[in-house]
Amino acid sequence: MSEVLALEHAAIHVSDIEESRRFYQDLLGLEVVQYVEHDGGAIDELCAIKGVYLKEYRMRPPKGPGPAGKAPGFTLDLLQIARPAGEVKRPLINDVPIAHFAFGVKDLRATYERLKAAGVEFVSPPVTFSEAEGGWRVVFFRDPDGHLLELTQVD
Repeated sequence: MSEVLALEHAAIHVSDIEESRRFYQDLLGLEVVQYVEHDGGAIDELCAIKGVYLKEYRMRPPKGPGPAGKAPGFTLDLLQIARPAGEVKRPLINDVPIAHFAFGVKDLRATYERLKAAGVEFVSPPVTFSEAEGGWRVVFFRDPDGHLLELTQVD
C-alpha cells in the first residue's frame, strides 16, 4: 500500500498570473521560488485537454521550509491556464467544493489594517474565539480571483 510522505504543495488557478503574484508577493510577503511555463506535451496529458499553455509560480513564505530549487518544501502554486481559457467563477463561503489557506501572522490587527488600506476584500473584521473554542484570532479575506484566504495570529 502506498502512503503519503509529505504535503508538498497546494495550487490555485488564477485568471491573471502577474496580478496574483503581486498580491501574494507584495501584500502577503510570499517569495517566488520558481516560475515555469508548460506548453503542450505532458501538461496536455495531465489535464486531459489538447493545446494547454500553463504558467506557474511556486511561492512560499520567506521562512518556509526547504532549500530553494527543485524541492523547496511546501509551496503555494499559482497556476494560469492561458490556453484554453476557462470560466472564472466566484464561489460563496458555504459552497462545495471550496477550500481556503491560512497564513499565520504575528499581529493580526496590524496585518488586517494594512491589507484593508490596500483595498483587500475581507469577509468580516477579525474575530477572536473563546478559549473553550481554541482562542483563535482569525479573519477571512479574498485574493484578486475571489479565493478564500485566512489570517490567523500565531502566538
